[in-house]
Amino acid sequence: MAQDYIVLNEQSENGMIAINKSVFQSIAEISIDDVENAVRLNESRFVKPLQLKIEKNKLHIIADIKIKYGANVNQTSELVQNKIYENVLFMTGYKANEVTVNVTGFEF
Repeated sequence: MAQDYIVLNEQSENGMIAINKSVFQSIAEISIDDVENAVRLNESRFVKPLQLKIEKNKLHIIADIKIKYGANVNQTSELVQNKIYENVLFMTGYKANEVTVNVTGFEF
């Protein structure tokens, strides 16, 4: 079964600190919205544009986005990738092991 949280510190006398997967998803969504030429895909029953996998306390983020027509695809996707990584690190103090950005189309 997939894990739904990442443990930041192991059990101590006061308990343990863990961050839920939904927190990382919210940070990634905000990060995509912050990039000017990137458009986040709408989530539906069959389409999951933002996938987060936690295996052995390692975080893997896969984001599907659209690029605004006329923008540099390589530069925009790299900016989204860096923004997600930096925001996760800044807001949680946890380094994501992998951030993958897939461009699925263009927004006109």
